[in-house]
Amino acid sequence: MKTRILSLTIIGFMAGTFLTSCGDASKKDIKAAKEDMTEVGKDLNKAGIEAQKEVKNTVVASWEKFKSTSETAINNTEEDIKVLRDKIALASKAEQEKLTMQLNKLEQKNKALKEKLEQRSQKFNEDIIEFNESAIETEMEFEREFKHDASQIGIALKDLFKDNVD
Repeated sequence: MKTRILSLTIIGFMAGTFLTSCGDASKKDIKAAKEDMTEVGKDLNKAGIEAQKEVKNTVVASWEKFKSTSETAINNTEEDIKVLRDKIALASKAEQEKLTMQLNKLEQKNKALKEKLEQRSQKFNEDIIEFNESAIETEMEFEREFKHDASQIGIALKDLFKDNVD
């Protein structure tokens, strides 16, 4: 009987030691996992910030190039308008009125484009634009619309002296 009690005591003591040591290991594992998750979270934040900076740099570089080209196009259109005004002065009185009205409309559209470009530029200068994943798409859409409008003005200026009779 003494051997049974002694063996049960030893088995109980061993089981207790085993269970206690397992608890410590799992606590260490949990602590290590939490530390790893914290590091992963920090790494993700850094990656997100770096990605946002990269998007900003891409959008700003693209904007500067677009702005420069657009300003040149607007200035060229203004020069074309001045040349056409001189041409209109040589036309007959009836033609002068008609052409001047059309040219004034085109000049207003060109001024509106110039204003639109200046407003967008101001947003860039004041850092109002949010640079996230959709920023690139938004800029591409703005540029596409702007180029289309500028192109329409250019076509209308070229067609100003043409007779559009079918």
